[in-house]
Amino acid sequence: MHKKTDIQELDIPKDDIECWERYPKHHWVYDLSRLLDVQNVSWSPYEVDSMPDREINIRLISDKSNTRQPGFIYLKKPEGRHIITEVYITKGEIKLMRHIDPTSHLEMETLFGELELRLNSFVTRYFQKFTGVISVETLGNVMARIRLCGESDINRETNQEVVKLIKRIYKKSELTLSGPSDRILQETIAS
Repeated sequence: MHKKTDIQELDIPKDDIECWERYPKHHWVYDLSRLLDVQNVSWSPYEVDSMPDREINIRLISDKSNTRQPGFIYLKKPEGRHIITEVYITKGEIKLMRHIDPTSHLEMETLFGELELRLNSFVTRYFQKFTGVISVETLGNVMARIRLCGESDINRETNQEVVKLIKRIYKKSELTLSGPSDRILQETIAS
């Protein structure tokens, strides 16, 4: 039986639309063509023999029905193991990295190797002042998608280390001011 985690006092983004609004400096991670460019992975705006696989360039996951998904790109899908990695970041520093099997949604053993080195390097370079949880979907050693929120359902989380990190990352400010929201204050203080 899963113990429920109380998240009422936390400011956790609910979907990619809210993340898009909350983290404007990181919009580019949702753009697959830009994500592939920083990894030196070839893609094309049109189908060619060497790049037969069509992908949505920007995919924002939301329950809102008015969300539109612009454009397609073509690439040759990378081969290798499909993994989703949640990276817990505070002020640009990785506090925890955990790997989730996308089929079973169960946490996997820690993976050491090129994937973890690439993710460490990527976070160090592109998330210097970021505080939050990102989900990175990888195929082999290629980052295929990034979301600026966690993949797991925090309501069902039983790993107490993860719960403590989430509470620390997404806690609402104790200050009551008229003006900036708790989230904006937290981001200002964190940067």
